Amino acid sequence: MTMQKLLSSTAILALVFLACAASVTAGSIIDLRGKRYGEVLLGTGGVVVSKELDVYNTIGLNDCPEELWSKLDPAAIKKETGAKVVRLNGPRYWVMDGMTNSNVSPDIRNFGGIEMRRAGVLAVSISDLMHQDPYTVHKVARQTTWVYQAGKPVYQLISPDGSVFFMQSFSAQKKSQDMQDLAKLGSALTLPKGWQFRTLTLKKDYLLTATDGMAYVTRDDFANTYQKSTAQPNDVL
Repeated sequence: MTMQKLLSSTAILALVFLACAASVTAGSIIDLRGKRYGEVLLGTGGVVVSKELDVYNTIGLNDCPEELWSKLDPAAIKKETGAKVVRLNGPRYWVMDGMTNSNVSPDIRNFGGIEMRRAGVLAVSISDLMHQDPYTVHKVARQTTWVYQAGKPVYQLISPDGSVFFMQSFSAQKKSQDMQDLAKLGSALTLPKGWQFRTLTLKKDYLLTATDGMAYVTRDDFANTYQKSTAQPNDVL
């Protein structure tokens, strides 16, 4: 299924945001690969367990401008929102080509001059969130389907049990890197026993869907994020 066919049943809103060149339809966004974004995570529970970590994202609104992002103050956001914990996640860059079935809220919220929308709920304790151990799998409540286009490279982690995780975004938080660096990422990672990293070029479009409204995600050493797929290690993709 091509990206064009995937979006053909959705009415185009004919909206292109000046700061983010991603094209937006009702519940779908294309032309995401390489686009910069940022997130603010709000925890409303205690310091050990939070039932909801709301994830606010700049996608489709702006490219998380550095002059504003660098000035975000978690303490000020706590005071403004009443959240017990505030986590800044960014800047990051998308590695997939688009998304559909998005459940991003239409309501816009402002954090330090940066517009964001609620994009999902992270099902993880605040304690785990603060430590952010790599290669630990967490759950995120969302319906979104990631779209990877044929002929484009994908970057994968394979866990010891054979689960295949697709990179959805890379980070500039721990290591200065760009899209060109990702092909050599495997030699830079400190992979736990039984884990593998690989790069391949897709022969056909691949749709990565959440399972029953839940996505299973993990991070590598450099805070690049990956989502678990239904693919098997030996599948021809």
